Amino acid sequence: MKTPSTALARNVWVGTMAGVSTVASMILACATPFPSLAALAATHVPRRIGLMLMFVAWFAAQAVTYFMHQTGNPAWPLALGMAAVVSLLSAEAVARSMRNRPAAVRMSASYTAAFVGFKLGILAWVALLDHGWSAFSGEVLLRQFVRYGAIFAGLLAAQALLTRAGFSLDVPANVSRPQAA
Repeated sequence: MKTPSTALARNVWVGTMAGVSTVASMILACATPFPSLAALAATHVPRRIGLMLMFVAWFAAQAVTYFMHQTGNPAWPLALGMAAVVSLLSAEAVARSMRNRPAAVRMSASYTAAFVGFKLGILAWVALLDHGWSAFSGEVLLRQFVRYGAIFAGLLAAQALLTRAGFSLDVPANVSRPQAA
C-alpha cells in the first residue's frame, strides 16, 4: 500500500477530526469539544497541526451555528477561539511534562489539562462580559467533562482507524507515540 504524502495525511487527519467533532456536537446538541480535540492534538501531532485543527473546528462550529444563534454576543466566537488555543497549550504542557509516562496516563492528564485550560479561558470571558455564569455550576462542568471525555475516546478510535488506513502523522519529538492496546 502506498503511503499518502505528509500534506495529504495532515489534511485528511485535520478534516476527519474536525468533522467527527462537528457531527458529535450536532448529535449530542453540545458545544464543539475543544478540550477533546486539544488533548488529541497535544498527544498525537505537532503544535502547528494542532492549531490548524483548533481553527478548522472553530470555523466549522461558526458555520454550523451561525444562523441558529445570531442573537448572541458577537464576542463569544472570539472567546471560544481563544479558549480553544489555551486548551491546546495547556494539554501540550502536560503532555510534554509527562512524556515518559504510559500513554493512557499522559492522555488522561492531557485531557484534564485541556478541559481546565478551556474552562479557564471561557471563565475569563464570562467575567469580562458578565454573562454565562451558569455554565460553571458543578453539575454542568461534570456533565461536560464526561461528555467531552467520551468524545475524546471516540476521536482516539478515529485516530486509530486513520493510522490503520495509512494516514499517520509524525508525532512531536517531545511526545512518544501511544502504544496500541
